[in-house]
Amino acid sequence: MALDAVIISDTGSDSLSSTNPLRLNLDQRTADIQVVQNYLTHGGSVQTPIEGDDQMSWASAPKLNGIYLLNFLTKNNFKVELINSFYNEKDRFKQLLGRNPRAVIISTTFIPGKQNLVKLVADIRDLAPDVFVIVGGPLVYMSYLMLERNKQPDYDTQSANNEFLFLDIENEPAVDLCVISLRGEQILKDVLERLQENKEIDDIPNCARLIGNEYHFTKRIDDIARSEDFPIDWQALPDALFKSGVVSMQASNGCPYYCAFCNFTKDRRLTWTKTTERIMAEMQAVQARGARYVWFVDDNFRLGKSDLEAVCRRFVDARMDLKWMTFVRASTLDNVDVDLLRQAGCIEVQLGLESADPQILKNMNKKASPELYDRVLRKLLASGINCSCYFIFGFPGETEESAQRTRDFIKSFDEHFYEGALCWSMFPFLLTPLSPIYEPGARRKYGLSGYLHKWQHATMNSDQAREQVLKTFLEIEHSGPIYRGDNQEMLSRMGPSVRKKFEATRQKLSKKALTGPLETETILKSFRQVLPRSMNFDL
Repeated sequence: MALDAVIISDTGSDSLSSTNPLRLNLDQRTADIQVVQNYLTHGGSVQTPIEGDDQMSWASAPKLNGIYLLNFLTKNNFKVELINSFYNEKDRFKQLLGRNPRAVIISTTFIPGKQNLVKLVADIRDLAPDVFVIVGGPLVYMSYLMLERNKQPDYDTQSANNEFLFLDIENEPAVDLCVISLRGEQILKDVLERLQENKEIDDIPNCARLIGNEYHFTKRIDDIARSEDFPIDWQALPDALFKSGVVSMQASNGCPYYCAFCNFTKDRRLTWTKTTERIMAEMQAVQARGARYVWFVDDNFRLGKSDLEAVCRRFVDARMDLKWMTFVRASTLDNVDVDLLRQAGCIEVQLGLESADPQILKNMNKKASPELYDRVLRKLLASGINCSCYFIFGFPGETEESAQRTRDFIKSFDEHFYEGALCWSMFPFLLTPLSPIYEPGARRKYGLSGYLHKWQHATMNSDQAREQVLKTFLEIEHSGPIYRGDNQEMLSRMGPSVRKKFEATRQKLSKKALTGPLETETILKSFRQVLPRSMNFDL
């Protein structure tokens, strides 16, 4: 059966965290718990298949952007298929090309810049030179905003030519249509209908096409006003989306805060929370499909509403047999009964702490304090809820002293045993366009110059910030970087004490690997000391 489109959610590339490359690797595989167990079983080599790999891990959850588009287009009677990760599913993509899709739709939610998109489109063109390629999402919309800012002489857009579309046509991705919208699903529907009927698409609003050496933009309309909420019909989705046992879900959309480093595009009309009834119905639906874990991918769980305890009680009363994780602000949790949170199924929270220096937090407009962070983190960990924390080093105003405060803060949790596990990700500050700190006035305030990875301000530069990340990494003993690929079932079966020893051992070995090759016997001996051979990891 011919396809109307193939949707691509992601390329499969890693994040911008500086600590990700510092994670331990075994036989060129990230040392997730299931990889370590496989390595031990085979006496010092990783051999496929790896039991428990790509299952029950947060990283194994299919991306929600693709699921949403698949759901929307299927409901509108289009024949579409979903590729969650292009480079991991390239063979399946080739098979789908045999069904002659009219279009390939690329969502840029997880594509960090133009060069990544250029490569992806080039690889698609190698396989399907004539397919109609449509691209939309945050990168496209932000590129249009940058084009608008290009009209302002004091706003640096020239440095961003290689990161955003429309600014320099010398190296643009070979796409046929760009959809420029925060909610472009209706436009996408119109485009696919025109393609079905072999009609022209040049008058569809909020789009751009590169014709010759010039982009042609169609008229701008307020398509947010015509957007609707399209609930996901989890029962109708393909079985493959549930095979890992983990799904991504939203309890809210948007974020009401304006952190100075954040360049997420925002429109108040797209900020909403789901009702508790709807969240519960969705959780029951995915549980019926075999899901055991839910990753709420909210920027701030239910926008930080004060009814978190009431929601948790509903989960407890409904006897939801699902474990879940979410991003939430520390202030939301300050007066929450964390034992109730755990009873409701929450096993991990993501916390964007960024810094433990009060002045840096003020500079960031975080509206938080180190005392709040310390209070919330300790009670979460004491209750058995795992915490993955995110830190930024080098934000304007950062000094060696302020960075040391953050380092000391993280290390203070190394000195105590908690039932919950701590992990972290550290980023050097990125000077990103469209963020508040990128504005000319903010640059002047801090003596800030440069772009993205390479910058300097009055008290630090980008090289020094990366040094602070490495220094912090090397000084931490018992916790380690975030390993999103860890099989959560295997970690859970260890129990808190063994898990802590395992994660401390993994951190110790990853630090040793920085000084030279690790001997196989060293790795085997280290892990065998903390992972009893009698431990049953059967899934």
